[in-house]
Amino acid sequence: MLYTISTSPYYSDFDSLISLLTEQDEVLLLQDGVLLGHKISSANKDNNFLMQLKDKGIQVFVLQNDLEARGLMPYMSSYVRQISYVDFVQLTVKHPQYFAW
Repeated sequence: MLYTISTSPYYSDFDSLISLLTEQDEVLLLQDGVLLGHKISSANKDNNFLMQLKDKGIQVFVLQNDLEARGLMPYMSSYVRQISYVDFVQLTVKHPQYFAW
């Protein structure tokens, strides 16, 4: 299943989301959800939310246009794959079911 996250992880029930995810699921970050993919700049490491996704083996994507609009490109984790709108459509074809978070 494809999970789209469009809100900041700081304003959502991230623990509930983590409990739903399996290794077969993929996560797409868009709008303010792109904040989930940033690195902690002072330590140059992934934030706790992203670490939990990595620990579960979840593949994480970010919509490049939303990332650019927020000026976060230099702060994105290398674990998060940047994709275009065309790639977004391909993800929706791959996952007929999705959950908007």
